[in-house]
Amino acid sequence: MSALQPLAKLVAALLREDDRRCLLGEDVRSGGMLGLSRVAAEDDQLRARLLGSPLTGAGLIAHTGGLALAGLRPIVLLPSAAALLEGLPALRELGRLGWRSGDQHGVPALFVAPDGPGFGIGGDAAESAEPTLTAIPGVQVWCAGRSEDLCGYLRSAAEFPSADQPSGPRVLLLPRSVIVRDLMTNVDLDAGLSRAPTAVLREGDRATVFAWGSALAPALAAADACAKQSGIQVNVVELGCLAPLDEGLLVKLANATGKLVIAHAGPRRGGVGAELAALLADHSILHLDAPIIRVTGEADLLAGHEEHLASPTAAAIAAAITKVVHY
Repeated sequence: MSALQPLAKLVAALLREDDRRCLLGEDVRSGGMLGLSRVAAEDDQLRARLLGSPLTGAGLIAHTGGLALAGLRPIVLLPSAAALLEGLPALRELGRLGWRSGDQHGVPALFVAPDGPGFGIGGDAAESAEPTLTAIPGVQVWCAGRSEDLCGYLRSAAEFPSADQPSGPRVLLLPRSVIVRDLMTNVDLDAGLSRAPTAVLREGDRATVFAWGSALAPALAAADACAKQSGIQVNVVELGCLAPLDEGLLVKLANATGKLVIAHAGPRRGGVGAELAALLADHSILHLDAPIIRVTGEADLLAGHEEHLASPTAAAIAAAITKVVHY
């Protein structure tokens, strides 16, 4: 079963569970570009809470903020994370509202967007938007990795703190390569993530691999290959929350092995991987036994037939693991 089907069922379930929730998007009343609102659109009791939104990113984000400040819990389904970049000034304002109001006004709005390569259409749609989004103060950025965790991420991201604990807006990035190509079975729509978004998914003592989004599956495959071929056992850590980073946990995991690989889609420069490498160089330098190796995509903007170059391969990550372990 495609990952999109249980996600669509979960969107409808979230609306039924909390009448403060409403659904926004350019075409949510007709099912949405990816069909994530189709189940809700077919339910007469929910259809009134499906709101067609402006075509401009700034207009959509401003409208969402107004609904959140009025006491609703809007969930925004976007065709691409690039829509958030188009409305960047408005998103920055939502992130600032908490501290501007002395933490009196939270913005419990969730933006759900496909991100990175995977549709084969190239251009902006193949970009990874997280470097820009994670730089916005007050905005939480989550990024799912494995197909079996997609529904858990969506449910957990949609569950904001209570009214007396104001929260900033959240962005949940869904890797295109995961939501389109992976299959899901036995999905529990009632369960959120059973762990923190940033967690160790595979244990080992020779090196630590940090990965997220579409690079997570190749990282796990690379770790398995290294274990089978050369007996090298490594930690694989999913960074499910890219902003704010769980700095204490990341430093602890880096110190445990002293040999680090960072894998992610998109370009090397100016991204979350660069920020993570700088953080660990600052706080773990006395524990590092080798340079930090980053394995990333090969280009910024790609034609559709080159999209596979925007994410690191398992072979490239395995080569980096071998290099850092034997440094």
